[in-house]
Amino acid sequence: MNEKIDTVIIGAGHAGLTMSYFLSQRGLEHVIVERGRVGERWISERWDSFHFQFPNWTIELPGYKYQTEDPDGFVPGREIVRFIQEYADFIKAPVRRGVDVNALENSSNSMPYLLRTNAGAIEASNVVIATGQREKGVIPPFSSDVPNGIRQLHSSAYRNAGGLPPGALLVVGSGASGFQIAEDLHQNGRQVSVCMGRDRRLSRRYPGGDYA
Repeated sequence: MNEKIDTVIIGAGHAGLTMSYFLSQRGLEHVIVERGRVGERWISERWDSFHFQFPNWTIELPGYKYQTEDPDGFVPGREIVRFIQEYADFIKAPVRRGVDVNALENSSNSMPYLLRTNAGAIEASNVVIATGQREKGVIPPFSSDVPNGIRQLHSSAYRNAGGLPPGALLVVGSGASGFQIAEDLHQNGRQVSVCMGRDRRLSRRYPGGDYA
């Protein structure tokens, strides 16, 4: 017999945990299923020198604020991971780790949804998909025209400069990820260029105000 749960949240990142917080506040039955660890993508899809792109004073989840003596600083990724995992413990989130959802279907049984997972099927009245808006990296079509001898990798697979072959490097994209990786490469003595589109960069402070 399938397990029956009122609400199933897929993903134990900050979005899934926030949903869990509000459901718990209302006393509503739910569970979070997570294929890896709490905050998995912050752990396995960020480079070694990654820093959060907004200042420390902005880091807050419902009922829980990041404690810091440097509110205008930028914390490294490992601190974000610690913050998210501590938040899960703080709200006593009902997280089931190592559960991979293989399919989400309409159900003909008493509940409208059926989740097929590696840990068995679950019927649910509500399903919240909290896996992030960019589950898979976007690779531009022109990448197929790059000669096979030139290594290509998405930012989520980059760890450090030592993991790349010798030679000059091109970072495609001028968002936070692109510039952080370009800076990391430059600080490690690599020759690096950044390919920009129509992205417009703004000064963080003007005049005396902080747009973040």
